[in-house]
Amino acid sequence: MIETFEIDSEAKMFPSEENVHKTDSTKVLVYIDHENKVVYLWRGDHAGVMKKLVGTRIAAMLSHKYPAYRIRPISEGAEPAAFRALLQT
Repeated sequence: MIETFEIDSEAKMFPSEENVHKTDSTKVLVYIDHENKVVYLWRGDHAGVMKKLVGTRIAAMLSHKYPAYRIRPISEGAEPAAFRALLQT
């Protein structure tokens, strides 16, 4: 199961209205892959600096909520194969 959240500049994380398979350069998105125990923090190239900083803070909080999960920060254009495969499922 995969949960997708969007992060706003006010440090709020809310379910993404976008399709789980779609990214947006202006957003910071969190993908929680419960099957593989990975939290991906995806940062779009055109996302604001504040959103990116808030995303890092939220990733740190998620590491406490999901201690067995790996936190994987990802910059747009440098997505690992496992993340690209996740988006294609």
